[in-house]
Amino acid sequence: MKKKYLFLIYLILIIVAILVIYLSTWTQVVKNLIVINIIVFIIRKPLSSITAFITKKRSYQMIVSISVNIIWSIFLFWFLIEFDPTLFFAIVPFLVVAVSLNFKMVISNMVSGALLLSSDQFEIGDLIETNEIQGIVKEINLNYTKIREFDGVEIIIPNSNVYGFTTVKFTHDKFKIFEPLTREEFRKKRHYKEYIKLINKILTAKIKTTTYVKKIELLGSLDPTFLDEMLMNVFKVYEPIFGIMPDYAVDTTRFGRVRILLYVKSSNPTIILNYLDSFLRDILFTLYPDRIYRDWDEYNKSLTETKLEREGDEK
Repeated sequence: MKKKYLFLIYLILIIVAILVIYLSTWTQVVKNLIVINIIVFIIRKPLSSITAFITKKRSYQMIVSISVNIIWSIFLFWFLIEFDPTLFFAIVPFLVVAVSLNFKMVISNMVSGALLLSSDQFEIGDLIETNEIQGIVKEINLNYTKIREFDGVEIIIPNSNVYGFTTVKFTHDKFKIFEPLTREEFRKKRHYKEYIKLINKILTAKIKTTTYVKKIELLGSLDPTFLDEMLMNVFKVYEPIFGIMPDYAVDTTRFGRVRILLYVKSSNPTIILNYLDSFLRDILFTLYPDRIYRDWDEYNKSLTETKLEREGDEK
């Protein structure tokens, strides 16, 4: 709403408050409630602006906004009861139905968000797939779940479309393995409590590992006897990047093509997100160098011929 219209509404409400105080014949309680409702309505907008200026967190802004609306609703219902109880009991059922219909999706998202946060289906930083969207979970709140896809685009999905739907979780917990103490190190421990604490640490400590599965189809003209060697050359290059050597398995062979499953593993899913495209590109260049560079040479040749033709036309 434009500021001039908002200012006009505020001016009308102030005039109404003055008329109610000095000219109306209502009881003092009704007058006070009308003035309080007008004051709460007027300060809602400035209070939201001040909260947004003080803090950038939307959760705090939402808490302030909900609190003000609840206070306003209490005074509004109180005014209706004092003004006319019959009117109050006639209006409230319609208000309840209207609010439930308008906020049906919001309530559904909030309930689904609460269930997601309490069930630990996935956490922030996990690589998941839901609603045919793959990416890393960047935010989970009561209204929506934010996912960053492989191309960097952030998708906001309502929680009602996440909870109860099929979700593939590529990130999973893995127990961390500690090297046991040697006999000499054990003897140096004067108190067995220290060793018991270490055993408890071994049993409770765990790390997260992400295993992303990518299906790719290869041309049947590729010699399968060299497939393992060619892929391993790429895997060894990316092992220091991912922290774990990638792996593959042959899925099916059909219609002159071979479909394989690539297993890209890392303790940090963001690394997979950043390097998956280059990883697949290097596999493509390794498996089909002749086809790629042949087309590249033809492309460069066509560019050179086009350039010579333009130079000839200019002369």
